[in-house]
Amino acid sequence: MSQRVRVPIRVKQSNSDRLRVDDETRRPVSESEPAVVDRGAVAGNKRMRVERPRVRSEAEAPQPKQQEMESLEEDVKMWRDRALRLQAEMENFRKRQRRLAEDQIEANRGRLLRNFLMVADDLERALSAEGGDDGNVREGLEVTQRSLQQLLRQEGVELIKARGEAFDPTWHEAVGTVPHQGVDGDRDTVVEVTQPGYRLDGGLLRPARVIVAK
Repeated sequence: MSQRVRVPIRVKQSNSDRLRVDDETRRPVSESEPAVVDRGAVAGNKRMRVERPRVRSEAEAPQPKQQEMESLEEDVKMWRDRALRLQAEMENFRKRQRRLAEDQIEANRGRLLRNFLMVADDLERALSAEGGDDGNVREGLEVTQRSLQQLLRQEGVELIKARGEAFDPTWHEAVGTVPHQGVDGDRDTVVEVTQPGYRLDGGLLRPARVIVAK
């Protein structure tokens, strides 16, 4: 509960006014009460103003620090680089697997065709053998040989020319030599083929075994 405080007021007067004041003082004068201030109410208003929550503006909102932003950018760059490296490694792995599969297919194909060449060699020897008087058998062998040669050509196999050609170690395998004076040929010339050679798609399938003049 607030208390009322009375404060006396003293007024300084001159000599001319003192007589008038003395006359007035003889009469009863009712003093006016000063205004009373409720200190509790004032303190309460101040407290309410202080405790009122302050709404921060967008500009005053806390922002991430520059160092944290740089760290995040470095992390993003690191993970991007790792993803690119993994993608490149996967692409290289797929290429290697594809190349290995293709090489394996070519190896199996070459092995199968070389087996066919062995059959072709047998047919060639049978046709070259003397004493074959049975015309039907010989005709059957010739038909079989032509069919086999056609099959080989369809698969990309071609005969390597050797007789009368200059010796080429890329396509020829020398199994013997003869003096060039006794044969119709120059030095390092193939004078005889003991086993025909073949190419497959431009590459060597089987070298031609030859005798070379020296």
